[in-house]
Amino acid sequence: MKNILRLCLFIFFGVILNTYSQTANSKPYDLYLLIGQSNMSGRGKVETKDEVIPENILMLDKTNNWIPAKDPMHFDRDYAGVGPGISFSKKMLEDQKNVTIGLIPCAWGGPPIKVWKYGAKYFNNFPYDEAVARAKIAMQKGTLKGILWHQGESDNDAEKSKIYLENLKELVANLRKDLNVPDLPFVAGEIGRFNKEDYINKIINSLPDQVTNTAVVPSEGLTDKGDQLHFDTPSAQELGRRYAVAMKKLFQNSSKKTSKRKPIVILTFDDAEITHYNNVAPLLSEYGYDATFFVCEFPARNPDEKKEYMTWNQIQELYKKGFEIGNHTGHHKNVTKLSPEDIEKEVNYVEEKCAEFKIPKPISFAYPGNRYDSISQRILKQRGYKYARAGSSKTYNPQIDSILAIPSYTVISSDKHMERVTMALKNLHAGDIIVLTFHGTPDVIHPDYSTTIASMKELFQFIKENKYKVIAMRNLEKVITEGN
Repeated sequence: MKNILRLCLFIFFGVILNTYSQTANSKPYDLYLLIGQSNMSGRGKVETKDEVIPENILMLDKTNNWIPAKDPMHFDRDYAGVGPGISFSKKMLEDQKNVTIGLIPCAWGGPPIKVWKYGAKYFNNFPYDEAVARAKIAMQKGTLKGILWHQGESDNDAEKSKIYLENLKELVANLRKDLNVPDLPFVAGEIGRFNKEDYINKIINSLPDQVTNTAVVPSEGLTDKGDQLHFDTPSAQELGRRYAVAMKKLFQNSSKKTSKRKPIVILTFDDAEITHYNNVAPLLSEYGYDATFFVCEFPARNPDEKKEYMTWNQIQELYKKGFEIGNHTGHHKNVTKLSPEDIEKEVNYVEEKCAEFKIPKPISFAYPGNRYDSISQRILKQRGYKYARAGSSKTYNPQIDSILAIPSYTVISSDKHMERVTMALKNLHAGDIIVLTFHGTPDVIHPDYSTTIASMKELFQFIKENKYKVIAMRNLEKVITEGN
């Protein structure tokens, strides 16, 4: 009987622990991308004492599955060994025990910085493309918190080092853009000071003066494994701890910077309704607010409806007043039901109209009905669009939300919608970003989407009294990277 009771208790507590473990693992991971060449991959000798690794440090293996982290983490060479990744993670966890860290190893031994670009091949691999692809897979499980970069041995000569900084700046910009995290922390490491020549380190150390939210880790005092090229195991681990110190400092600086930022409100107006010209533009000018007008030629069911929409001459006047003109497709069509060719035609229609009326080619897009898919996103990116607005009724988080699927709140003068929007505005914190979508003010053709002038004034007044920053969509990246 005692054995049965003991077995039941064992099963019971086993279920409880398993449930707890599943709950803990269900939390989003803090993700870090590890890129560069052999010293990031690791060439230190793996020792038994190094195999004791906390269970909340995971790594993405070469088949893109999450497994417990262990050295060697990278798979670029059969002789890969201890690198900075695990010691970095242990140091990051010292003051945040409940966090799960997910490491994304993508370093390759040997490549110069010139192959860390889109489409560049290194033997049978594409280092940059593969790193971005694996990072996006990893981001399904968490938030990309930062990038660790260690590279330079292959560029450590008098000629290559001259163009190294520009290549490095381009790499940071490309990664932030392709991963949709405009201010993503980036920490670079000095190459070992035991190298025969030292052209690169002084170049690497100039990065923080050139690019915001970046840092450099010194290699002072670290030793090689006897080849004057690769860090030995203790030095690789110390390098990882230094990466963590630098990353935490970037987080602290970013937190201080964000705490000083005002909440950001992006005002957008859809469908080119005549009330935008008659009512909205004067009110925006009165408050000194910028805004984006997403224009289209909305299909009219009868000739009388045409007077409810702006002409292109009136749209041109809005542009001349300083407002942004965005693309809402030529005829307000659901892009998810169009062929790629027809999406191109709808997007191009507005671009050609803008060119005809001497309005700059739009860089912002709004999906009709807030409906979008990967095909429409791909087409917009190929055509040079920087921003695309969707729905979802939530604030925009640059570290989670795609910049080609920016969420927004639709403003309608009904008790339900106004309460939701007002509550969202009241709950904004420093640095939060909210996008508001208006249709007609008022909307004669689509009364279910109407906003009264009184309701809009009430919202504008609330924004003014709380000193929120109001911008057009075109200025989004600037306020994220540079602050208010």
